[in-house]
Amino acid sequence: MEKGVDIFLEKLSEDDAFLLLNGVKGLGPITIRRLLERFQNDPIAVLRASKSELMQVRGVGEGSADSIRNEENPDWLEKEKGRIKKRGIDFITQTQLPPLLQEIYDCPIGLYVLGALPPGPYVSIVGTRMPSNYGKRVCQELAFVLAQRGFCIVSGMARGIDAVAHQGALEAKGKTVAFLGSGLDVIYPPEHTDLYRKISETGAVLSEFPLGRKADRRTFPMRNRLVSGISSGVIVVESASSGGSLITAKLAADQGRMVLAVPGRVDQVSASGCNQLIRDGATLVRNADDVMEEIEPSLSAIERQVNPLGEQLEHSPEHGSDASISEEESKLIKAFEEGDYLSMEELGEITSLEASKLSSNLTMLELNGLICKRSDGRFEAL
Repeated sequence: MEKGVDIFLEKLSEDDAFLLLNGVKGLGPITIRRLLERFQNDPIAVLRASKSELMQVRGVGEGSADSIRNEENPDWLEKEKGRIKKRGIDFITQTQLPPLLQEIYDCPIGLYVLGALPPGPYVSIVGTRMPSNYGKRVCQELAFVLAQRGFCIVSGMARGIDAVAHQGALEAKGKTVAFLGSGLDVIYPPEHTDLYRKISETGAVLSEFPLGRKADRRTFPMRNRLVSGISSGVIVVESASSGGSLITAKLAADQGRMVLAVPGRVDQVSASGCNQLIRDGATLVRNADDVMEEIEPSLSAIERQVNPLGEQLEHSPEHGSDASISEEESKLIKAFEEGDYLSMEELGEITSLEASKLSSNLTMLELNGLICKRSDGRFEAL
């Protein structure tokens, strides 16, 4: 190793060494853990090691060893520190992570944090990117009530259920954190820029990836293990029979976390994953009380002391009341009792209302928040 690099390593702090090691290309969290175990948990010793010493560690090939000893590492580190400072980001190392996250087999050696990581207990809510109105409503109510009762709501800031979970916690003036599958300066999806800002102002947005890293098929599963790993339990709200939500649920089970799922209709594709999870042993969740009943007994004394769970402070925003609806509107409401999505023609056949009355009554029910019109033109009860 060149003399200039040796001088650089002599002046290197432990935190900076962790930041640099985290940014080395070709190294994953498990290989980094093996390297630290080999070198007495000293990241500077890892960076000082010879190529032959590094290659004695399982998972470290010639390319990885060369990346660890790359002469351009000092320049990368200084630039990364400058970018971190400019954006108001912190890099916290493994010992500063929440206790549950430190327990997982492939714990990151550090996380980039924008905002302030709230204390636990944490509960994750994940699900489909294309939820039904039922799924959105259930997710919002779960996140709202659990946030009020002291839980920090965790998700991945993706489209659909993830975003609704974060928004529910924010509406309750509670805490929420988002793990990204990209660097913190790459907001994905881009339309969630405002949500990203709100989460970072009241909680934290986190990532293990260096700045500039774009999301890809590899980064999302890595992100998912952190969503489950930090949490006492993972709640799945609407999921098809395959997808990221079920990956997160599997990771949660492997990590010894509770897996909970909201049931759905047996003929609804977006509920098939949740129904299968329940059949395989996941806890069926109807409301926040079910979650509290399952998770609260398992919380550690530290979690209870840091953030004692309290009773719900106020009710979640309610949908329209049926106290003043007309007889014709009552007929329409009754038509949705089986949970079907119904077209205008089907509603006309069921209620025998003429087209003009049907249209006006549907409009009133929409305005009162009792039904909504779906993108396919059918109507759904809320």
